[in-house]
Amino acid sequence: MTADLKTFIRRAMARGERIDVGQFRLLNLNAVREQAGENWPSVKKKALVAGTQFLAKRLDEDDAVIPCEEGFLVLFASAPDNPADMLAALSEALMRFFLGSPDTADLSIETEASRVDASDITQLAATRVATAPDMDADARRSRTQPPMEPEARLPRSCPVTECEEDSVIAQYRPLWDAQKQLLAANACLAKVVIGGRALEGRRAIATRMSRVSQMDLDSCAIDAATAMLLALARKQKRMTLRVAIHASCWANDTHRATLLDTINGLPAPLRKSLLVRIDGLSDQPAKQAAALAELGKHGVGLMAEIPFGETELGAFAQSGVSLFSCASPPPMNANSEGLMDHDARALNQMVKAAAALKAATYLHDVRDLHVLKAAMASGVRFFSGQTVVADRAAPAPGQALSMIDLYRMHKAA
Repeated sequence: MTADLKTFIRRAMARGERIDVGQFRLLNLNAVREQAGENWPSVKKKALVAGTQFLAKRLDEDDAVIPCEEGFLVLFASAPDNPADMLAALSEALMRFFLGSPDTADLSIETEASRVDASDITQLAATRVATAPDMDADARRSRTQPPMEPEARLPRSCPVTECEEDSVIAQYRPLWDAQKQLLAANACLAKVVIGGRALEGRRAIATRMSRVSQMDLDSCAIDAATAMLLALARKQKRMTLRVAIHASCWANDTHRATLLDTINGLPAPLRKSLLVRIDGLSDQPAKQAAALAELGKHGVGLMAEIPFGETELGAFAQSGVSLFSCASPPPMNANSEGLMDHDARALNQMVKAAAALKAATYLHDVRDLHVLKAAMASGVRFFSGQTVVADRAAPAPGQALSMIDLYRMHKAA
């Protein structure tokens, strides 16, 4: 338990020393508010309370955490050996904590270290004390500062609550690298808004829940991904984004030309950051490999979707595929967890077959941590799904995320 503000100030005044302060400023509050809709006051209050408790557990009992309008103030009773490093570690841990909840997954954090006189602590805290939970820093700044230039803000998908029925929007699904223990990339997915929820577009079409076309989905995802890569480049940042083209669109000359025009609109160096898959041909390896080889001429990365446990990958030997993906098998029943022994063995053989082609493996639609752990033991490197990090309106930044962090996130959820 950390000290309250009055106790901290009394002790600091008695010592008369300068105090090290860490400021944690929450960014993207407007986006979170739009997503939360009517629940925004509750979501913000929950984020401030949970964030305060999270930080307090990682500080000494004489330190203090103060929730503020823009985030949190951390007051250190004793100066840390390296304040900047300590704030960076706390910020990274807090980001992982917020990633664990769909309500706060879009939040980013900016930190600043400073040192103030003990007599200034009261004024510092007073200027930043949290106000009513229906206010946020982004809204206040927008009334007092000129609007940001269009290129200063990364593109985001429209909040589902503002979308019309059957709208197609892009969302992002983070990919976790088990080998490096970090979020390494994002899949850019086209989703359809049905009944106030964003559902995966391919499934919505397959189950006849929507009348949108495969081309509607592919155009949405590729337009969003290329726009995102360009926006990141303007900020001198890079990120790998995974997109998919449906086989029916690839077979259609007009649709294929339209999609390739969008891809070729990217500068050649940026195209390497686009990892492209052909959907609908997982049971036709030769045809899929030929399509990927043709696609590879445009300078993009290549990914092949194959059946779970597939080991006959010879058709892809000359196609330039660097990643083989498959879906996690559905559970045998409502209570089943993890992988059956024969599934784990099949996955291991698939990993070996991919490695022979100098390619990695990726398991998506991961349903629980037991599946994740078993697949890791079988050698799979990349993972995505609700059990990793939830889909979001903007891509997750590349950052460290350990298996222990994933367990903690699920425990806290």
